[in-house]
Amino acid sequence: MTREQVLLVHPGIYDEGNPLAFPPWGAITIGHAVRAAGHDARVLDLNGADPAAHLDAALAAQRPTVVGVTAKQGVAARRFRAVVDHLARVAPDIPVVAGGPLVSTFPDPRALIWTGVHTLVLGDGEQAMVSWLARRPRPGGLVHGAEPPTLDDVGLPSWWPGLADYVHPASSWPNMAVPGIHVASARGCTRRCTFCYLNAQYPNARFRYVSAGKLHDDLVELNAVTGARGFYFVDDCFIDARQRRVRDFCARAITHGGGFRFGCDVQLSDLDRYPDLLALMHRAGFRALYVGIESASARTRTRLAKGRLRGEITDVLNRAIDLGFVLRASIGIGWPGEDAADARATLDLIDAVPRLAFDAFRYYPLPHTPLGELSHWARARNRMSPVEVSATALQDYSDHNDNHSAIPTADYEALWTQLRHREDERLAAYFATER
Repeated sequence: MTREQVLLVHPGIYDEGNPLAFPPWGAITIGHAVRAAGHDARVLDLNGADPAAHLDAALAAQRPTVVGVTAKQGVAARRFRAVVDHLARVAPDIPVVAGGPLVSTFPDPRALIWTGVHTLVLGDGEQAMVSWLARRPRPGGLVHGAEPPTLDDVGLPSWWPGLADYVHPASSWPNMAVPGIHVASARGCTRRCTFCYLNAQYPNARFRYVSAGKLHDDLVELNAVTGARGFYFVDDCFIDARQRRVRDFCARAITHGGGFRFGCDVQLSDLDRYPDLLALMHRAGFRALYVGIESASARTRTRLAKGRLRGEITDVLNRAIDLGFVLRASIGIGWPGEDAADARATLDLIDAVPRLAFDAFRYYPLPHTPLGELSHWARARNRMSPVEVSATALQDYSDHNDNHSAIPTADYEALWTQLRHREDERLAAYFATER
Protein backbone atom coordinates (compact mmCIF):
# COMPACT_ATOMS: atom_id res chain seq x y z
CA MET A 1 0.00 0.00 0.00
CA THR A 2 1.23 3.46 -0.89
CA ARG A 3 1.39 5.68 2.16
CA GLU A 4 -0.38 8.89 1.18
CA GLN A 5 0.20 12.38 2.56
CA VAL A 6 -3.32 13.77 2.99
CA LEU A 7 -3.92 17.43 3.79
CA LEU A 8 -7.48 18.06 5.00
CA VAL A 9 -8.38 21.73 4.69
CA HIS A 10 -11.19 23.38 6.58
CA PRO A 11 -11.60 26.77 4.84
CA GLY A 12 -13.47 28.26 7.79
CA ILE A 13 -16.98 29.60 8.22
CA TYR A 14 -16.13 33.10 9.44
CA ASP A 15 -14.08 35.99 8.15
CA GLU A 16 -14.26 37.93 11.39
CA GLY A 17 -15.81 37.90 14.85
CA ASN A 18 -14.96 34.72 16.74
CA PRO A 19 -13.34 32.45 14.15
CA LEU A 20 -12.54 29.66 16.60
CA ALA A 21 -16.14 28.89 17.49
CA PHE A 22 -16.70 25.44 15.96
CA PRO A 23 -13.87 22.90 15.57
CA PRO A 24 -13.50 21.33 12.11
CA TRP A 25 -14.99 18.03 13.21
CA GLY A 26 -15.59 16.81 9.67
CA ALA A 27 -11.90 17.08 8.78
CA ILE A 28 -10.88 15.66 12.18
CA THR A 29 -13.02 12.53 11.83
CA ILE A 30 -11.93 11.93 8.23
CA GLY A 31 -8.33 12.36 9.32
CA HIS A 32 -8.93 9.81 12.07
CA ALA A 33 -10.13 7.25 9.48
CA VAL A 34 -7.28 8.04 7.07
CA ARG A 35 -4.70 7.62 9.82
CA ALA A 36 -6.27 4.34 10.92
CA ALA A 37 -5.91 3.10 7.33
CA GLY A 38 -2.14 3.67 7.49
CA HIS A 39 -1.81 7.07 5.79
CA ASP A 40 -0.53 10.35 7.11
CA ALA A 41 -3.17 13.02 7.66
CA ARG A 42 -2.96 16.65 8.70
CA VAL A 43 -5.77 19.11 9.32
CA LEU A 44 -5.23 22.68 8.16
CA ASP A 45 -7.80 24.83 9.91
CA LEU A 46 -8.26 28.19 8.18
CA ASN A 47 -10.94 29.59 10.49
CA GLY A 48 -10.14 33.29 10.67
CA ALA A 49 -6.87 32.83 8.74
CA ASP A 50 -5.61 34.01 5.35
CA PRO A 51 -6.11 30.99 3.03
CA ALA A 52 -3.25 31.68 0.61
CA ALA A 53 -0.58 32.35 3.22
CA HIS A 54 -1.45 29.36 5.37
CA LEU A 55 -1.74 27.02 2.39
CA ASP A 56 1.70 28.09 1.20
CA ALA A 57 3.15 27.39 4.64
CA ALA A 58 1.48 23.97 4.82
CA LEU A 59 2.70 23.00 1.34
CA ALA A 60 6.22 24.09 2.18
CA ALA A 61 6.25 22.12 5.44
CA GLN A 62 5.12 18.88 3.80
CA ARG A 63 3.96 18.38 0.23
CA PRO A 64 0.66 16.43 0.25
CA THR A 65 -0.29 13.88 -2.38
CA VAL A 66 -4.00 14.64 -1.92
CA VAL A 67 -5.93 17.64 -0.59
CA GLY A 68 -9.42 17.22 0.85
CA VAL A 69 -11.48 20.38 1.35
CA THR A 70 -14.65 20.91 3.38
CA ALA A 71 -17.38 22.72 1.40
CA LYS A 72 -20.18 24.61 3.14
CA GLN A 73 -22.61 27.37 2.19
CA GLY A 74 -22.29 31.15 2.41
CA VAL A 75 -19.04 32.69 3.68
CA ALA A 76 -17.62 29.17 3.88
CA ALA A 77 -18.25 28.72 0.13
CA ARG A 78 -16.33 31.92 -0.60
CA ARG A 79 -13.42 30.67 1.47
CA PHE A 80 -13.68 27.25 -0.21
CA ARG A 81 -13.24 28.89 -3.61
CA ALA A 82 -10.26 30.87 -2.30
CA VAL A 83 -8.61 27.60 -1.25
CA VAL A 84 -9.27 25.76 -4.51
CA ASP A 85 -8.25 28.71 -6.68
CA HIS A 86 -4.99 29.12 -4.79
CA LEU A 87 -4.20 25.41 -5.07
CA ALA A 88 -4.82 25.63 -8.82
CA ARG A 89 -2.18 28.37 -9.03
CA VAL A 90 0.52 26.90 -6.81
CA ALA A 91 -0.05 23.12 -6.88
CA PRO A 92 -2.12 22.17 -9.95
CA ASP A 93 -0.75 18.60 -9.89
CA ILE A 94 -2.32 17.75 -6.51
CA PRO A 95 -5.83 16.26 -6.82
CA VAL A 96 -8.51 18.03 -4.79
CA VAL A 97 -11.41 16.15 -3.17
CA ALA A 98 -14.39 18.10 -1.79
CA GLY A 99 -17.16 17.01 0.54
CA GLY A 100 -19.71 18.53 2.88
CA PRO A 101 -23.15 20.15 2.81
CA LEU A 102 -22.40 22.18 -0.32
CA VAL A 103 -21.97 18.97 -2.33
CA SER A 104 -25.43 17.86 -1.23
CA THR A 105 -26.88 21.19 -2.31
CA PHE A 106 -24.99 21.33 -5.63
CA PRO A 107 -24.26 17.69 -6.54
CA ASP A 108 -23.54 18.32 -10.25
CA PRO A 109 -19.74 18.13 -10.68
CA ARG A 110 -20.09 20.34 -13.78
CA ALA A 111 -21.31 23.28 -11.70
CA LEU A 112 -18.87 26.17 -11.78
CA ILE A 113 -18.54 26.13 -8.00
CA TRP A 114 -16.53 22.91 -8.47
CA THR A 115 -14.01 24.22 -10.99
CA GLY A 116 -10.62 22.77 -10.08
CA VAL A 117 -12.07 19.93 -7.97
CA HIS A 118 -11.22 16.39 -9.07
CA THR A 119 -13.75 14.44 -6.99
CA LEU A 120 -16.91 15.29 -5.04
CA VAL A 121 -17.98 13.08 -2.13
CA LEU A 122 -21.72 12.99 -1.45
CA GLY A 123 -22.52 11.90 2.08
CA ASP A 124 -20.25 10.44 4.78
CA GLY A 125 -16.61 11.01 3.96
CA GLU A 126 -14.59 8.75 6.26
CA GLN A 127 -14.76 5.46 4.39
CA ALA A 128 -15.23 7.26 1.07
CA MET A 129 -11.83 8.93 1.43
CA VAL A 130 -10.12 5.73 2.54
CA SER A 131 -11.61 3.80 -0.40
CA TRP A 132 -10.79 6.58 -2.85
CA LEU A 133 -7.13 6.59 -1.76
CA ALA A 134 -6.91 2.84 -2.43
CA ARG A 135 -8.40 2.90 -5.94
CA ARG A 136 -6.42 3.06 -9.18
CA PRO A 137 -7.28 4.97 -11.20
CA ARG A 138 -8.97 7.27 -8.72
CA PRO A 139 -12.48 8.15 -9.81
CA GLY A 140 -13.35 11.73 -10.61
CA GLY A 141 -16.69 13.46 -10.64
CA LEU A 142 -19.31 12.52 -8.04
CA VAL A 143 -18.80 9.54 -5.73
CA HIS A 144 -21.15 8.40 -3.00
CA GLY A 145 -19.96 8.11 0.57
CA ALA A 146 -20.52 4.99 2.63
CA GLU A 147 -22.05 5.24 6.08
CA PRO A 148 -19.88 3.79 8.84
CA PRO A 149 -21.53 0.66 10.27
CA THR A 150 -21.79 2.62 13.52
CA LEU A 151 -20.82 6.15 14.44
CA ASP A 152 -18.94 4.63 17.36
CA ASP A 153 -16.29 3.81 14.74
CA VAL A 154 -15.98 7.57 14.25
CA GLY A 155 -16.67 8.94 17.72
CA LEU A 156 -15.08 12.22 18.83
CA PRO A 157 -11.40 11.65 18.08
CA SER A 158 -8.98 13.84 20.04
CA TRP A 159 -5.82 13.30 17.97
CA TRP A 160 -5.75 16.79 16.42
CA PRO A 161 -3.64 19.18 18.54
CA GLY A 162 -5.62 22.24 17.40
CA LEU A 163 -8.63 21.18 19.48
CA ALA A 164 -7.24 22.91 22.55
CA ASP A 165 -7.51 26.27 20.75
CA TYR A 166 -11.28 25.81 20.57
CA VAL A 167 -11.74 25.55 24.32
CA HIS A 168 -13.23 28.82 25.52
CA PRO A 169 -13.36 30.10 29.11
CA ALA A 170 -16.34 29.77 31.40
CA SER A 171 -17.46 33.31 30.55
CA SER A 172 -18.26 32.12 27.01
CA TRP A 173 -20.73 29.49 28.22
CA PRO A 174 -23.76 31.03 29.96
CA ASN A 175 -25.05 28.88 32.81
CA MET A 176 -22.39 26.20 32.26
CA ALA A 177 -19.65 28.03 34.20
CA VAL A 178 -16.76 25.83 33.00
CA PRO A 179 -14.28 25.99 30.10
CA GLY A 180 -16.05 24.41 27.14
CA ILE A 181 -15.95 23.33 23.51
CA HIS A 182 -18.47 22.58 20.76
CA VAL A 183 -18.68 18.90 19.81
CA ALA A 184 -20.58 16.95 17.13
CA SER A 185 -21.94 13.55 18.15
CA ALA A 186 -24.67 12.80 15.59
CA ARG A 187 -25.61 13.13 11.93
CA GLY A 188 -28.97 13.89 10.44
CA CYS A 189 -31.97 14.88 12.54
CA THR A 190 -35.13 13.41 13.98
CA ARG A 191 -37.20 15.96 12.04
CA ARG A 192 -37.58 17.05 8.43
CA CYS A 193 -38.18 20.79 8.63
CA THR A 194 -39.09 21.91 5.13
CA PHE A 195 -36.49 24.71 4.93
CA CYS A 196 -33.49 22.80 6.30
CA TYR A 197 -30.42 21.79 4.29
CA LEU A 198 -30.52 18.36 5.94
CA ASN A 199 -33.27 17.42 3.48
CA ALA A 200 -30.57 17.46 0.84
CA GLN A 201 -27.72 16.10 2.95
CA TYR A 202 -29.66 13.28 4.65
CA PRO A 203 -32.70 12.72 2.40
CA ASN A 204 -33.85 9.41 3.88
CA ALA A 205 -34.62 10.59 7.43
CA ARG A 206 -31.30 9.24 8.63
CA PHE A 207 -30.48 10.07 12.25
CA ARG A 208 -27.37 8.41 13.63
CA TYR A 209 -25.41 9.10 16.77
CA VAL A 210 -22.41 8.09 18.80
CA SER A 211 -23.72 5.79 21.53
CA ALA A 212 -23.91 7.03 25.11
CA GLY A 213 -21.04 4.86 26.35
CA LYS A 214 -18.66 5.79 23.55
CA LEU A 215 -19.65 9.45 23.79
CA HIS A 216 -19.01 9.57 27.52
CA ASP A 217 -15.59 7.90 27.11
CA ASP A 218 -14.61 10.30 24.32
CA LEU A 219 -15.60 13.32 26.42
CA VAL A 220 -13.42 12.07 29.25
CA GLU A 221 -10.55 11.81 26.77
CA LEU A 222 -11.26 15.28 25.38
CA ASN A 223 -11.18 16.63 28.91
CA ALA A 224 -7.79 15.00 29.50
CA VAL A 225 -6.36 16.35 26.23
CA THR A 226 -7.87 19.84 26.13
CA GLY A 227 -8.98 20.68 29.67
CA ALA A 228 -12.58 21.24 28.53
CA ARG A 229 -15.21 20.50 31.16
CA GLY A 230 -18.17 21.84 29.20
CA PHE A 231 -19.42 20.25 26.01
CA TYR A 232 -22.00 21.87 23.76
CA PHE A 233 -23.48 19.38 21.30
CA VAL A 234 -24.03 21.07 17.95
CA ASP A 235 -26.02 18.11 16.58
CA ASP A 236 -29.23 19.24 14.90
CA CYS A 237 -31.05 17.18 17.50
CA PHE A 238 -29.50 15.62 20.61
CA ILE A 239 -32.69 13.94 21.82
CA ASP A 240 -33.23 10.74 19.83
CA ALA A 241 -36.80 9.80 18.97
CA ARG A 242 -37.02 6.93 21.48
CA GLN A 243 -34.83 8.77 24.04
CA ARG A 244 -32.57 5.76 24.51
CA ARG A 245 -29.25 7.51 23.91
CA VAL A 246 -30.13 10.70 25.78
CA ARG A 247 -31.40 8.85 28.87
CA ASP A 248 -28.47 6.43 28.86
CA PHE A 249 -26.07 9.35 28.54
CA CYS A 250 -27.75 11.19 31.41
CA ALA A 251 -27.52 8.08 33.61
CA ARG A 252 -23.81 7.77 32.90
CA ALA A 253 -23.21 11.47 33.57
CA ILE A 254 -25.06 11.26 36.89
CA THR A 255 -23.24 8.08 37.96
CA HIS A 256 -19.72 9.10 36.94
CA GLY A 257 -19.92 12.78 37.89
CA GLY A 258 -16.76 14.61 36.86
CA GLY A 259 -18.22 18.09 37.08
CA PHE A 260 -18.98 18.21 33.36
CA ARG A 261 -21.62 20.59 32.02
CA PHE A 262 -23.53 20.24 28.77
CA GLY A 263 -25.59 22.15 26.26
CA CYS A 264 -27.40 20.93 23.17
CA ASP A 265 -29.85 21.69 20.38
CA VAL A 266 -33.45 20.62 20.98
CA GLN A 267 -36.79 20.77 19.25
CA LEU A 268 -39.52 22.96 20.71
CA SER A 269 -41.90 19.99 20.60
CA ASP A 270 -39.49 18.02 22.82
CA LEU A 271 -39.61 20.78 25.43
CA ASP A 272 -43.39 20.62 25.20
CA ARG A 273 -43.83 16.87 25.51
CA TYR A 274 -41.09 15.66 27.86
CA PRO A 275 -40.73 17.82 30.99
CA ASP A 276 -39.56 14.73 32.91
CA LEU A 277 -36.71 14.30 30.42
CA LEU A 278 -35.71 17.94 30.86
CA ALA A 279 -35.53 17.45 34.62
CA LEU A 280 -33.30 14.39 34.10
CA MET A 281 -31.06 16.30 31.69
CA HIS A 282 -30.66 19.12 34.20
CA ARG A 283 -29.69 16.64 36.91
CA ALA A 284 -27.11 15.17 34.52
CA GLY A 285 -25.46 18.55 33.99
CA PHE A 286 -27.28 20.05 31.00
CA ARG A 287 -27.61 23.79 31.51
CA ALA A 288 -28.04 25.43 28.07
CA LEU A 289 -30.47 24.60 25.27
CA TYR A 290 -30.68 25.90 21.71
CA VAL A 291 -34.27 25.75 20.45
CA GLY A 292 -35.44 25.79 16.84
CA ILE A 293 -38.45 28.10 17.18
CA GLU A 294 -38.23 29.77 13.73
CA SER A 295 -41.71 31.34 14.00
CA ALA A 296 -44.46 31.84 16.57
CA SER A 297 -47.20 31.69 13.95
CA ALA A 298 -49.02 28.33 14.02
CA ARG A 299 -49.73 28.70 10.30
CA THR A 300 -46.06 29.28 9.49
CA ARG A 301 -44.86 26.52 11.80
CA THR A 302 -47.16 24.06 10.02
CA ARG A 303 -45.66 25.10 6.70
CA LEU A 304 -42.18 24.57 8.15
CA ALA A 305 -43.15 21.12 9.56
CA LYS A 306 -42.06 22.18 13.04
CA GLY A 307 -44.58 19.94 14.79
CA ARG A 308 -47.69 20.56 16.83
CA LEU A 309 -47.53 21.73 20.42
CA ARG A 310 -49.86 20.76 23.25
CA GLY A 311 -49.22 23.96 25.19
CA GLU A 312 -48.60 27.60 24.41
CA ILE A 313 -45.09 28.41 23.21
CA THR A 314 -44.60 30.92 26.01
CA ASP A 315 -45.50 28.32 28.64
CA VAL A 316 -43.20 25.73 27.08
CA LEU A 317 -40.23 28.11 27.05
CA ASN A 318 -40.82 29.51 30.52
CA ARG A 319 -41.14 26.04 32.01
CA ALA A 320 -37.68 25.09 30.66
CA ILE A 321 -36.21 28.34 31.94
CA ASP A 322 -37.77 27.79 35.35
CA LEU A 323 -36.19 24.32 35.47
CA GLY A 324 -32.79 26.04 35.40
CA PHE A 325 -31.87 26.16 31.72
CA VAL A 326 -30.82 29.18 29.72
CA LEU A 327 -32.41 29.23 26.29
CA ARG A 328 -31.18 30.52 22.98
CA ALA A 329 -33.24 30.08 19.83
CA SER A 330 -33.23 30.48 16.07
CA ILE A 331 -35.94 32.84 14.83
CA GLY A 332 -36.51 33.93 11.24
CA ILE A 333 -38.79 35.99 9.05
CA GLY A 334 -39.40 36.13 5.32
CA TRP A 335 -40.97 32.69 5.06
CA PRO A 336 -42.95 31.94 1.89
CA GLY A 337 -46.61 32.70 2.60
CA GLU A 338 -45.81 34.60 5.82
CA ASP A 339 -47.77 37.82 6.25
CA ALA A 340 -47.24 40.77 8.57
CA ALA A 341 -49.50 39.29 11.25
CA ASP A 342 -47.39 36.10 11.30
CA ALA A 343 -44.18 38.10 11.71
CA ARG A 344 -45.69 40.29 14.43
CA ALA A 345 -46.77 37.16 16.31
CA THR A 346 -43.11 36.19 16.43
CA LEU A 347 -42.12 39.60 17.77
CA ASP A 348 -44.92 39.34 20.35
CA LEU A 349 -43.55 35.97 21.49
CA ILE A 350 -40.11 37.48 22.00
CA ASP A 351 -41.59 40.29 24.08
CA ALA A 352 -43.62 37.79 26.12
CA VAL A 353 -40.52 35.75 27.10
CA PRO A 354 -37.92 38.34 28.14
CA ARG A 355 -35.44 35.65 29.25
CA LEU A 356 -35.21 34.20 25.73
CA ALA A 357 -32.05 34.93 23.73
CA PHE A 358 -32.11 34.27 20.00
CA ASP A 359 -30.33 34.50 16.66
CA ALA A 360 -32.30 36.26 13.93
CA PHE A 361 -32.15 35.32 10.27
CA ARG A 362 -33.88 36.03 7.00
CA TYR A 363 -35.17 33.00 5.11
CA TYR A 364 -33.20 31.81 2.11
CA PRO A 365 -34.67 29.09 -0.19
CA LEU A 366 -32.02 26.39 -0.32
CA PRO A 367 -32.11 24.03 -3.31
CA HIS A 368 -33.36 20.47 -2.71
CA THR A 369 -35.41 21.50 0.33
CA PRO A 370 -39.21 21.12 0.16
CA LEU A 371 -39.87 24.77 0.91
CA GLY A 372 -37.08 26.01 -1.34
CA GLU A 373 -38.32 24.00 -4.30
CA LEU A 374 -41.86 25.31 -3.86
CA SER A 375 -40.92 28.98 -3.72
CA HIS A 376 -40.85 31.46 -6.55
CA TRP A 377 -37.06 31.47 -6.21
CA ALA A 378 -36.93 27.88 -7.49
CA ARG A 379 -38.69 28.94 -10.67
CA ALA A 380 -36.30 31.85 -11.04
CA ARG A 381 -33.32 29.52 -10.57
CA ASN A 382 -34.39 27.56 -13.64
CA ARG A 383 -33.85 30.71 -15.69
CA MET A 384 -30.41 31.44 -14.26
CA SER A 385 -27.17 31.02 -16.15
CA PRO A 386 -24.58 28.52 -14.82
CA VAL A 387 -22.59 31.44 -13.41
CA GLU A 388 -25.64 32.78 -11.57
CA VAL A 389 -26.54 29.36 -10.18
CA SER A 390 -23.03 28.79 -8.83
CA ALA A 391 -23.10 32.25 -7.27
CA THR A 392 -26.07 31.21 -5.13
CA ALA A 393 -23.73 28.85 -3.27
CA LEU A 394 -22.25 31.99 -1.72
CA GLN A 395 -25.55 32.88 -0.02
CA ASP A 396 -26.88 31.63 3.29
CA TYR A 397 -29.35 32.52 6.01
CA SER A 398 -28.21 36.08 6.70
CA ASP A 399 -29.33 39.66 6.87
CA HIS A 400 -28.78 40.48 3.18
CA ASN A 401 -31.30 38.00 1.74
CA ASP A 402 -34.29 38.99 -0.34
CA ASN A 403 -37.86 39.05 0.93
CA HIS A 404 -39.61 35.78 0.07
CA SER A 405 -42.72 36.42 2.14
CA ALA A 406 -46.10 38.02 1.43
CA ILE A 407 -45.11 41.06 3.52
CA PRO A 408 -44.66 44.31 1.56
CA THR A 409 -40.94 45.00 1.31
CA ALA A 410 -41.00 48.27 3.28
CA ASP A 411 -42.90 46.60 6.14
CA TYR A 412 -40.62 43.59 5.96
CA GLU A 413 -37.52 45.74 6.36
CA ALA A 414 -39.09 47.54 9.32
CA LEU A 415 -39.94 44.22 10.99
CA TRP A 416 -36.43 42.94 10.35
CA THR A 417 -34.96 46.04 11.99
CA GLN A 418 -37.12 45.44 15.07
CA LEU A 419 -36.11 41.78 15.19
CA ARG A 420 -32.40 42.59 14.97
CA HIS A 421 -32.70 45.21 17.71
CA ARG A 422 -34.28 42.65 20.05
CA GLU A 423 -31.62 40.12 19.06
CA ASP A 424 -28.80 42.44 20.11
CA GLU A 425 -30.45 43.16 23.46
CA ARG A 426 -31.14 39.51 24.25
CA LEU A 427 -27.69 38.22 23.29
CA ALA A 428 -26.07 40.89 25.45
CA ALA A 429 -28.20 39.74 28.39
CA TYR A 430 -27.51 36.08 27.57
CA PHE A 431 -23.75 36.44 27.81
CA ALA A 432 -24.16 38.37 31.06
CA THR A 433 -26.02 35.42 32.61
CA GLU A 434 -25.11 34.76 36.24
CA ARG A 435 -22.63 31.89 36.39
